[in-house]
Amino acid sequence: MGTSFVDRVAQMSRIQRGDERYGEGSAALQATRFYLDHLLDEAVRRARAASVLPTRRVDLLISLCGFAATPTVLAFELLQPRRLLVLRSKDAAESVNLIGGHLVMSGRLDFETFQHETVDPSDPLDMYAKISKWLGGRDGRDAVIDITGGRKVMSAAAALAAWQLNLRLTYVENRYDPVTRRPLPGEDRLITLDNPTTLFGDQEMQRALETFRSGAYEAARQRYAEICERVAVPGRARLMRSVAELYRTWCDLDLPALPAAVAGVRDSLPAVQREVSPALTGTLHAQLAFAERLAAGEPTAFVVCFYLLGRHYQHVSRHDFAALLFYRTIEACLTSRLRARYPGFDPDNCDYGLIDAPDRLRRRYQELGRALGSGLTQGPPAKLTLFAAAQLLVAEADDMMAAAGFTDASGTPDLGRLQRLQARTRARNKSVLAHGTAAISASDTDDLRKEAAELLTAYWARHGDGGDLDNLLAELRFLRVDR
Repeated sequence: MGTSFVDRVAQMSRIQRGDERYGEGSAALQATRFYLDHLLDEAVRRARAASVLPTRRVDLLISLCGFAATPTVLAFELLQPRRLLVLRSKDAAESVNLIGGHLVMSGRLDFETFQHETVDPSDPLDMYAKISKWLGGRDGRDAVIDITGGRKVMSAAAALAAWQLNLRLTYVENRYDPVTRRPLPGEDRLITLDNPTTLFGDQEMQRALETFRSGAYEAARQRYAEICERVAVPGRARLMRSVAELYRTWCDLDLPALPAAVAGVRDSLPAVQREVSPALTGTLHAQLAFAERLAAGEPTAFVVCFYLLGRHYQHVSRHDFAALLFYRTIEACLTSRLRARYPGFDPDNCDYGLIDAPDRLRRRYQELGRALGSGLTQGPPAKLTLFAAAQLLVAEADDMMAAAGFTDASGTPDLGRLQRLQARTRARNKSVLAHGTAAISASDTDDLRKEAAELLTAYWARHGDGGDLDNLLAELRFLRVDR
């Protein structure tokens, strides 16, 4: 047809009004057929020039057809999917035949890759179920729902399904003839509608927070990193990505990496001052300050850190790790006390002359051992175990041990208290993470926690920074919220 595009548009208008005929059927059907035969190619060329088309290949186009066929065909030509599913209302059979005739009979699609289903346009669950079925568990990022041809409720239901299934959503925007109120051919452009759940990331942030709360900090960091790339306002996701990295590094006791993790959180905070609570900000500042003390190798920070991590792993039901960390808390309280009380003393290579005359010290240690039922003993070992360190401090009537209930005020040992410590630490020694194969029960873990808490309280009273230990532990408890 040699006439201009404008002339052909005018001819289509005459066909729509019934002033001309173009084959059989209703005036609307004839006009649609004329559009497909004589206007579509130029309309597609113009729409392509006016649109920002997806860069990712579309495998499945799901197009709504409430009545007219042209929106589906135009969307197909612009997106060029491998497969087409038309979700139609019950009175759109004529339009589906037009779509099939144009795309299948021309060889653009075959019968296998062109499918259509009737949906209840007012039932979002019906829409959701049929779209889910056609996705078949495949990645929704390779599918697009175009809602141009749907009626209002139908399009709204499809949009809800798209946003829940994380599908891309498109719409062909038109200019309308002010007289006929019909779209003007050649005045189209394809637009991609942002998924509100992706734009603001609320649902994804909630899923990431659930991972974060489980203690899987590396997995949470990866989730937050992905959200940062997709959402319009990524400040909170960036903060939580940094916090997840800080907690991962902290749990691993990766001291060389701690300063960078601290800096990452500190740099992320200014951008979210209005999005997060003052309480959360205050908690993070306290944790950053403590992490810096830990990175600097401060002994008291390590003692507190072992207990803090034990509570964390106990909370997420990792009793094996929790028991090990409570054991390390007890051990650190005892050995750090010896180092602090006797400068130069090394529990790993003991010089008992730094404490007292070796004979007197050995005699006190052996007497306590016999009272505990240990039988003959050679005296304190060259390298102290946890229980040997406790026995040594009790034998020396250390006031920290009195505060923790191992002796009375006069220094007389409480043998039952020492034996209880010995029994409780044996549970850890028999575990997979120590020297055996036994499982650690929740009650075993909590028994060790109680021992660790009593000794930590006594240790902190003598070597802490003067602040309240309970308040410090509350501040250092890992976050479980993101606002």
